[in-house]
Order: sequence, then structure tokens, then C-alpha cells
Amino acid sequence: MLGKAGLAWGLGFQGFAAAGEPVKVEGDGRTPAGAYRIGGSFGFAASPRPGYMQITKDTVCVDDPASPAYNTITARSIVGRKVHGENMRMVQRYRQGLVVDYPTDAKARGGSCIFIHVQRSPTSSTEGCVALPEDRVAAWQDFSQPGAVLVTVPQDVLGRLGLAACLPQIAP
Repeated sequence: MLGKAGLAWGLGFQGFAAAGEPVKVEGDGRTPAGAYRIGGSFGFAASPRPGYMQITKDTVCVDDPASPAYNTITARSIVGRKVHGENMRMVQRYRQGLVVDYPTDAKARGGSCIFIHVQRSPTSSTEGCVALPEDRVAAWQDFSQPGAVLVTVPQDVLGRLGLAACLPQIAP
């Protein structure tokens, strides 16, 4: 599942937008279209995975463009109460996930805190992330290696980008 408002061209890929195609903006409920490295995994429980981040009651992802900590996962005790950030421990969908290494550009307000996380239900959209069944998130955590990339683009754009021949046929 993707963002409740669909896809929009993310930072670094706005130049691919054709007339009328949306460009990602902070808080728009769209998943950024483009290709982005997959970062470390995270979750509520401890894990031996290399680079794993255990989410605690103090963990926040800052989505406040006015903060120097914009688009980072940090501690509420570090950024203070006035900075807007999502308390990650309060979001059950974050019990397992991976960080999408989405560019930080507070001035562009192009979106923040993009993750691959557990889906709420098979038909529930996200606020701009990618959601999968929990067993698939765990499999991605096990499979993902440094340099792995997440590519999200509308299917009808694959040909325009020259990617259609590189991928297996996808059923509509």
C-alpha cells in the first residue's frame, strides 16, 4: 500500500513529472515517486540485525521543516517538546520497518519520515510511506543490504522512463 493520495514525484525526481503530475509536498499524503536507498531497519523489539534501531518511548521522527532535525529520527529529549515530530513508539505500524533514505530539504518542504512499515490492513493506505504485511517487512529487513534501492513509480510511467523492458510483466 502507498500514500492515501497516491504517488507524487519526490525530491530529486521532479524533473520527470509530466504536465499535471503532482510533486511531493510535506503532509500531502503521497508516497514519493523515484528511486531511494533503503536505510537501516527499526522496530519495537530488540534485534541483532546490523544497524537496527530499537524504537523507544522517546523516539520521534521530526517532520517540522523549521527544525534543524527535520527528516531525522532522534529523541524527543534532544529536540524538545515544541518541535513537531511523530512519536514512533505510539504508531503500531512501526513495530517493524525500514527507513527510506529520502533527501532532507526543509526549504523545499518536499516530505519527510518516509518508511517501509507494517500495513494496518490489506486495504489501508499510508500517510506517504510504503506499507506491507508484517511478514514481508521482516523479510525485507532480513534481505536488505547496504545499497539496496526502493523504486516507486506509476506503472504507466515505466515506458516513459525506459524501465519497462528491465522489469518483469506486472499484472494490472
